[in-house]
Amino acid sequence: MKPLMVFAVLASVLSGSAGAKPVFKCEENGKITYTDQPCTPGARAAELPGLIVGVPPTRSEQDLARAHDARMQRARAERERDDAEWLKQHKGRKDREAQVRKAIIEHRVIRSMTFDEVKRALGEPDEIQGGDSYGTDKATWVYQKGSQRRTVNFKNGEVTSTSARGRGRK
Repeated sequence: MKPLMVFAVLASVLSGSAGAKPVFKCEENGKITYTDQPCTPGARAAELPGLIVGVPPTRSEQDLARAHDARMQRARAERERDDAEWLKQHKGRKDREAQVRKAIIEHRVIRSMTFDEVKRALGEPDEIQGGDSYGTDKATWVYQKGSQRRTVNFKNGEVTSTSARGRGRK
């Protein structure tokens, strides 16, 4: 009797499906369902990969999963905020580039243009005045064309103001 018991235990362990019920695959009107009861007489159990039915998670495992989900949600929200901020800055840069490009084509100067952009719009200045004022790099470029005088003021490498004097202008 004892060898028979050992054989039964060994057979159930080696079968890999100890304690598992057979699963039947049923198809009705093109819809597939799985059940533990045969669909038709003589139906055979479906061949399924080694499924492991686990025990429900404990309270602490559920809490851990909720905390993980909350962290992931916060990270996703932060990433979306960062992406929105980047898109806003990108749009601002693109708008500025379009405005500068238009000003260069029209030989105009607008605020925030750089030294190189002003050179592309107006050419090399006739006179450059500049210096450091309380840690701020300031420069004034002067363009003289006949009786017209145009000045472009820079602060830290960007245009802060521009003015023109001469015939027809004040």
